[in-house]
Amino acid sequence: MTNRSERGEILLLTVNELYSIIRTDGFFENIFKKEVDWDKELDARDSDAFDAAWNSSCKALNDIDSSESKVITEIREYVFKETFRITQHAELAGYTSDDFGLIAKAFECRLDDAFINSLWESYDQRNFPNEIEE
Repeated sequence: MTNRSERGEILLLTVNELYSIIRTDGFFENIFKKEVDWDKELDARDSDAFDAAWNSSCKALNDIDSSESKVITEIREYVFKETFRITQHAELAGYTSDDFGLIAKAFECRLDDAFINSLWESYDQRNFPNEIEE
């Protein structure tokens, strides 16, 4: 799962390593092939705290570099298609694609952002992130 240093810090992956991990068999199935009310899960992400953290992290990344590399675009497309294939839920696929765009961009920019790290840890543990870690 997530690589950590001896002090427990998350070691940032490269974008290509991330892409390789998410393309492994069963990665998205283990997250989304569950009996879950996905609308309720998405509603939980509408909290002010989650929304503010997501937007703040996105702004921090865009302040560093507002462009999107080809590999990030490929990751976002792959994530959307896989999530939609499993769930048939376009909004969920869009949110997940946006999350992975944010995660990949942070890895590409080498930005160590606590919120983005928590997003990745959630997915890496095969859970859909829908709340702020306290």
